[in-house]
Amino acid sequence: MAQYQIAFTRTGMYFLGVNEDTGDVRFDKHCMSDDKQFLGDQRLWDPIFVKPKPDPVNGSVRDDTGALHGVITVAGSSAETCTKASNDAIDLFGSSITVAGGKPVEGRARPPPYKGHEHFGFQDGVSQPCLRGLVIPRPGQIQVDPGVIIMGYPGDPVWDDPTTKVKRPAWTKDGTILVFRKLEQSVISFEDYVQRNGPRWREFIPGGNISPPLNKQEAEDLFGARLIGRWKSGAPLAKCPFRDNQAVARDPDLKNDFDYIVRDNPNISQYEPSDYYCPFTAHTRKTAPRNLNPYIDAKFLESGSIVRGGLPYGGEVTDQERRDVANGSPELPRGLLFNCYMSSLDSGFVRQTIGYAGNDYWPITSLVPQKKGQDPVLGSPPVYTPAQIEGTSPSVQSGDRVNLQLTGGDGTTFQVSGFAEVTVKGAAPPPGEPNPFFVTSRGGEYFFVPSVSTLKSWASATTSKLDIVFLLDATGSMQVYIEQVRDTIQSLCERLVATGKWSGGDLRFGLIAFRDHPPQDSTYITRQYPFDSNVLAVKANLAKLQADGGGDGPEAQCDAFARVLNAGWKDEATKVAILITDSPPHGIGEDEDGFPGGCPLQNDPVRLVNRMARLGITLHVLACEPTMSMDFSTPLDFYKGIVQKTGGRFFPLSDVNSLIGLFTGSILETADIDALVVKHTDEVCTLAKEQKATTGDISKDLYGRLSSSAQVNTFTVEDIYAANEQGDKNVQIWLNAEQIDNNTTSQIKEVTGFRLKREYRQGGTPAMSSKIQPVSLNQVETVVRMCLARAA
Repeated sequence: MAQYQIAFTRTGMYFLGVNEDTGDVRFDKHCMSDDKQFLGDQRLWDPIFVKPKPDPVNGSVRDDTGALHGVITVAGSSAETCTKASNDAIDLFGSSITVAGGKPVEGRARPPPYKGHEHFGFQDGVSQPCLRGLVIPRPGQIQVDPGVIIMGYPGDPVWDDPTTKVKRPAWTKDGTILVFRKLEQSVISFEDYVQRNGPRWREFIPGGNISPPLNKQEAEDLFGARLIGRWKSGAPLAKCPFRDNQAVARDPDLKNDFDYIVRDNPNISQYEPSDYYCPFTAHTRKTAPRNLNPYIDAKFLESGSIVRGGLPYGGEVTDQERRDVANGSPELPRGLLFNCYMSSLDSGFVRQTIGYAGNDYWPITSLVPQKKGQDPVLGSPPVYTPAQIEGTSPSVQSGDRVNLQLTGGDGTTFQVSGFAEVTVKGAAPPPGEPNPFFVTSRGGEYFFVPSVSTLKSWASATTSKLDIVFLLDATGSMQVYIEQVRDTIQSLCERLVATGKWSGGDLRFGLIAFRDHPPQDSTYITRQYPFDSNVLAVKANLAKLQADGGGDGPEAQCDAFARVLNAGWKDEATKVAILITDSPPHGIGEDEDGFPGGCPLQNDPVRLVNRMARLGITLHVLACEPTMSMDFSTPLDFYKGIVQKTGGRFFPLSDVNSLIGLFTGSILETADIDALVVKHTDEVCTLAKEQKATTGDISKDLYGRLSSSAQVNTFTVEDIYAANEQGDKNVQIWLNAEQIDNNTTSQIKEVTGFRLKREYRQGGTPAMSSKIQPVSLNQVETVVRMCLARAA
């Protein structure tokens, strides 16, 4: 049996087009590489985790250089199963992913009798928090609210605080944060450390002695247990303070049923935390603290819980390796592939790493700070600055509070306050001192694990396919534009692929050429070329097109729209139709229209465009200027209105050489808007149907959540048209129209005067720009309108 899990870095989510923040402030800004020093990692990391330009202050999640995008975790019931499942996952994603470092990071369970134990020999995964209300707890098991681990429920710090400015989008619900760390263990050095200190057991055993006395192995095991807080079997030290107890370790109702209260020694208060049986610095006591009343509230301790798991990596220690190390060779690399899950990085992993394990004063057991030392497993050695005291040493005992004033050679004065740790010259330090620390971080990363429903939504929203249909007016005046499309399409394909959103095979181009109905034109009404991902074939089809014919001013755009609906679109593709024309369709009120009643085949362009909107087809219109505005009175307002139905745009095409810019900019913005539509359709429809919210209210609410997080390609083109109040009213009438009928056409009023600004009446090139920037309210309104249209 094999199991899979997929998770994404913040940078990877941006790469997928998921631009909205998760609501976890650290995750939304920082990669783990940015936090390397903050986390206390002082050694070299494995190259796959290193970013060349980390930013400890502002974070670097928007810098894709050297960044990981995600992690696919594969678990198998055997080494063979796991290898096959891993290879299957790599084959499934194919060229869309690259395995960092060229090969998977592999771990495996240790062989019997060490199965379930990490390389130091201790049983792993003994204690996990129980999600309150979802799981029946074992005796003594720590219970936490579900939201401590899973986003969107009580216990999630964002969910719990209605006043916070940070909000979680709906798609984060049922998701969680995953932290991965590769922790290298110096096993032989650890064993030597334990063996050297074990014989001093009378110096650290509770009460100073025991009968019968500990033998060598028992003494070493006790010393190791006091470092971890549990025996190698998994039995808790607080319950078995002198010798291991296999029966306790095997019993799920006993191995977590403990606290740190000392009940059998009248000299120790039951109302104050005590380290009589278990040191405050023991790993499990540092990272999974219990009963710190009255100093730390139990809810605070719960909120810092994590669900953790680890898998050993590297081979077993051999006698030959021990001999090699004794002769000066380094240990072979081995350790733990560590995973933990939580709803908040700062409440969970960061608090446990910085606030707990690396905090010399944790756990808090007094109103007066007491230095206890770092977690012997996850802590890191402090970096000391050597200094000397001139003359006789002051009379200070270990634990005394001291205030020092130091003066440097340049006269600078330093004031240092803290607690003394005194080692008299010639005296042996206490057992275990100094602690050389035997676990070294070799790097890691932060990931977001989406729910299954969110993952499915992303899969459908990710712009992995792109279908584009060009609707080309092939009447007499349009040859130069047809040729420009032919000469531009290769560059367009290259530009789109260069964005990283698509590969060449993801792009398909279709063509629909149109002229007019007889008797205005006797050659053809429409001519359609199906979708093709072969750019050379598309160029060949364009080369066959010759502009000719056409009679009256209006042409057969209506029939081209009808062909668009059945063009053979892929369901999962972003669908874009681009009309290039210099004329209006039949039936919208233009003078000298050979078919003033509309298309002879009853193709109503308004109805057809409404259907495009429901099918998720975005229509853009490129109006050949100055012909359209100078020769006709109706199409400008008509086209501006109907494109908004689909979320499309109307662009002036006053310079044929600007085609490549218009194509690229409009398509990139459409792809990002389309991704937001797919992601938010369910949410928008729920607000509209169940809460009866208006489109405007929904847009404002969604914009309030997206404006600070969602980044989209935004394409702007200089407006070459003169402001016209009646023209704007006509646009709104066409936008809201359901069909062309007397009710609609009777509301359309003639617009007098020039439609083009003076400087563009003879042509010219308007300024254009395309850049990624925060989503605008206008774009969010488009998203909401498209969500509702597609759900209609």
